[in-house]
Amino acid sequence: MNLPVDLDGPTLTVLTGPAGIGRTHALRTLRNAATQAGRPVLDLRLAPECRHDAGYLAGRILAALIPTPTRLAAGRGHARTGEPPAHALSRVLRRHPGLVLLVDDAQWADAESVEALRNVLHEEYPVPVRCVATLRSDAVGADPDQSAAFDRLRQSGLVRIERLRPLSRADVDALARQALQATPHDSLSTQLHRLGRGVPAAVLAVVEGYRASAALRIVERRAYLTDPTSTPRIPAEHDLTRPVRQLGPATHTVARALAVLEPLGAAVPGLIGRALDTTPEQAHRHLDALRAEGFVREDRRGWRIRVPALALALRAGLGPYERRRLAQVAVEALWSGTVRCADPAYLPDQVAAAGGLVDAEPAAALLRRHADIAAVRAPAAAARWWGGAADLSGDPADRAEALLARTVAEFGIGRYAVAQAQVRHLLGEYADTLPDAARQEAELLALASARGARAAPDVQAVAAGEPWLPGGRVPTRTTRAAALCFLDRWAEAASLLPSDSTRSDSELLIGTPITAGTGGDPVAEASAGGVPVADALAGDGSAGGAPVAGVSAGDGLGGSVRGAARRRFADTVARVSLAAVVGALDRADRELTEGGLTVADLPAPERCLVHWRAGRWDAAKDAALLGIAADLPVTRPVAHSTVHRAAAEILLARGWPVRARALLDAARTDAAPLPYLLAPVAAEAEWILGDAPAAERVVGDALAAATRHGLVVGLDELWLVAAELATERGDGEAARTAAASAVAAADQTTAIGALRVATAQLIVRPDRVRAGDLVALARVVGQPHEVARAIERVVRWTGRSVELLGEAYEILGDLGAILHRSRVRQAMRDHGITVPGRAQTLAEGERLLAALVAEGLSNRQLAAATQNSAKSIEGRLTRLFNRTGYRSRVELATAVLLGDYRIG
Repeated sequence: MNLPVDLDGPTLTVLTGPAGIGRTHALRTLRNAATQAGRPVLDLRLAPECRHDAGYLAGRILAALIPTPTRLAAGRGHARTGEPPAHALSRVLRRHPGLVLLVDDAQWADAESVEALRNVLHEEYPVPVRCVATLRSDAVGADPDQSAAFDRLRQSGLVRIERLRPLSRADVDALARQALQATPHDSLSTQLHRLGRGVPAAVLAVVEGYRASAALRIVERRAYLTDPTSTPRIPAEHDLTRPVRQLGPATHTVARALAVLEPLGAAVPGLIGRALDTTPEQAHRHLDALRAEGFVREDRRGWRIRVPALALALRAGLGPYERRRLAQVAVEALWSGTVRCADPAYLPDQVAAAGGLVDAEPAAALLRRHADIAAVRAPAAAARWWGGAADLSGDPADRAEALLARTVAEFGIGRYAVAQAQVRHLLGEYADTLPDAARQEAELLALASARGARAAPDVQAVAAGEPWLPGGRVPTRTTRAAALCFLDRWAEAASLLPSDSTRSDSELLIGTPITAGTGGDPVAEASAGGVPVADALAGDGSAGGAPVAGVSAGDGLGGSVRGAARRRFADTVARVSLAAVVGALDRADRELTEGGLTVADLPAPERCLVHWRAGRWDAAKDAALLGIAADLPVTRPVAHSTVHRAAAEILLARGWPVRARALLDAARTDAAPLPYLLAPVAAEAEWILGDAPAAERVVGDALAAATRHGLVVGLDELWLVAAELATERGDGEAARTAAASAVAAADQTTAIGALRVATAQLIVRPDRVRAGDLVALARVVGQPHEVARAIERVVRWTGRSVELLGEAYEILGDLGAILHRSRVRQAMRDHGITVPGRAQTLAEGERLLAALVAEGLSNRQLAAATQNSAKSIEGRLTRLFNRTGYRSRVELATAVLLGDYRIG
């Protein structure tokens, strides 16, 4: 926040603005600045009662500055010595040169002290202090004497009055960035702006409230709100509520009631009166007091608290019965039709809060209906409403289903410890009430919650078939197989399940797409139903993650109507996930269509995979990092590694190799299953940075691990990378062997498999493969990055079709892949093809160099990444420093990391 205050400026600066605009925050910021500058600071805050105590402010200043305070006489208008306040202030303040005097809420200053200070500040030889006071805007001019005094000071040049205004969205983001040391994601930025209304103290309160609710997570120096429907926890004692509390208990109580009832419009005074057992007129008087202080406003829609963050803090101060009673009044008014509310979430929230104070049967039915609707886009709200429905349900089966649905919702937003406790309670108290399908779903939720909570011994116990469940129950074979998938023991998981002809639908879901067949021959069960169930267990509460469970509605387990839609959703998400992991984008799109879903309905990890394959890389990176922030990939055995791989591939292509490595390392550290799927990007990062031997070691280790476990999916891609690296070093025999292995591993019935077969043949027999055919296959795959890569490979290995490099260049530009684009640009120059847009090219080259410098790369690595000589790199860095004004790599890297130098 840039304050219009100069510590060496006018003797007096008055900061004005309406109540809640952030005057106190402005003084706090100024106090910190003065302290850092080595200036002494005296900080005073006034209250309404101070105005009626003559000489109070002057006495406070003298008491703070005199070692043995000169106490003012009764009423504190005169010193004991009889010295007038102005004389005493002038004498004492002159002993403290450079003092910065800060007075908050100066509208409560007593008239005698104001006059004394005016005389001191208006002396012919002014005191060597700077005074900054805050004054509510409606108080400016309200007191004729104060107004005249300010006019005289302003005319003499000794005072400047500055009006504070709400922060813009950009300023809100800057304030959040300073507080979090991370750039707020759009989801967080929107809520900070909406709830804080540009008031600095309110914005910071919301930031801390989200931190307290664990909904705010930081990944890659971006702050994500994992569920925008969640509510920040702002305590009732927060400074935001202090001015309201100072208005007295009765007005404070009305303010708390308004915080609940404000969406109900003009009827609010009467409803407050009913809830608090008082008259509407009395409620109105307190509302008028709140309005006079600037905390609330009244318009054609009714009464509203100006800053929503304040309303949240006021609601936090409600006692249990007080909250239930207010909710009861709201529900009864809405059900009677006497009031209306435009917010569809308001009524179910109040019904859940009212609990047994409203009619249980219609209340439970309403909550179930709204929770079903909210499950996909607002799981945090769905969890609240399912919890309310469970409390109100009289039928044990209904209650058990509501508890299960609430657990799924909590699980879907990454609240694994909560979900684990809830599902174990459910299995302990209601196991015999649950239908077979729901009981299996609950078992899998318990297992996946344990994995999400990093309870490795629990997962191992389930895999071993130990009686881990409440009541000493032994897990089903489906649950055991899921545990083995989490432990990356795919062959053992497959051995637990019967052949396809006798499997239930849930077992087809848990059945491995990556299994080991008899005799050690690897097989790929890449059918649509081959995703481990835990991959369909979690949802993202941001832009379309629904909590899901892992068995389908008609799963052969005595399927029940209750939860059928949820399990159908789980089934669709599971099938989309597998299709995206294996690169079958067309199949993923088909599964979405048949399931009646859109990409926006998918949880963040699955949304990432679909966007990544489809070439929507901004959306893919956003969804990947949001999912990682919410800790969602950990409960997806197949997708866990691939989500990290997708994000790392995007970061690498955009010039962030070190960040890409960090994401890959994070997946390995977290024991992500199928870690060999990370290897293609890890190897590419090493190769780009000039360390081909390291790239070969990465690929060799991954191939050994995959072969040792009898795994197949993704193996063709690894062998392709091995073939390319062998060709680069001139080992034709090793290249041919690797290419043959890639052909053997590929599923040629799919477009992506056919493309990899053709690519393998291109590498070892470039003269026998038609370049145009390979590019045509890439187009059929429908993934822009694959098209660009196919073109680059054709030109690199055959020297033909160079005219297509322009297309690859444009594709990579659309993807924001500035590192890969720079390499294609070099190939275009090598083949005499004009690179369009010289100015854009220079700017892009600078951005790439700045990003790589910020990554801490050496000159040798910079040269390898940009395909330049080390000497050329030195020259480019010098030109970059001269143009931007940064004097060193450290300064440039700092600017990049803080966002002062934008890479894009």
